[in-house]
Amino acid sequence: MPPVVRIRLRWSTDEVEAPYENVDLDQLSPRARTLAEAVAQAPLQTATDIWMEQDRPIRETEPDWQLWYTDAQAARPERRPWRGWAYYPIDSSVSPVDYLEREARKIPPHWHVHGYMSDSPVPSLDAGAADQGMTKDMVLQYLRAHGRPIAPSTWTGYVARNQAPKPARYVSRTPLWDRADIDAYLA
Repeated sequence: MPPVVRIRLRWSTDEVEAPYENVDLDQLSPRARTLAEAVAQAPLQTATDIWMEQDRPIRETEPDWQLWYTDAQAARPERRPWRGWAYYPIDSSVSPVDYLEREARKIPPHWHVHGYMSDSPVPSLDAGAADQGMTKDMVLQYLRAHGRPIAPSTWTGYVARNQAPKPARYVSRTPLWDRADIDAYLA
């Protein structure tokens, strides 16, 4: 896939058609890059339904998988359509790169972008699946799901006092933690 894709992310109005914009894939995190690649695969290169894939096979995520799936089906990861796009106004000052980063971070942990169609993976599928960066909200949700609910201000204090992991990296000004660091913190 070329390093720049021409896609339409903004929402058109009755009066104005949203423009196509060039997005440099090399400016995006791996997770956001897969999102842009999936949009670029769509026939009109617009933000539409895309397919997500879970990181683990169905047999590890569904308790009664035997009722619904064969052994072969249960060995594959689950795939679902996703349309979690936030409204992106035509006159927004947010850049397409920042918008894609924000939207990519809405994808739940253990899920990654597969492609525009369930049978057409994006070129950077493996890199996107390996991107385990979690925003502060994702970290707090993950901790809550593992029985350790922490308030946002408490988490910020823990990080500042080195009682919790520091962010592994930043995308723009958004801190991202690696899931492995959070798992070690939980242990």
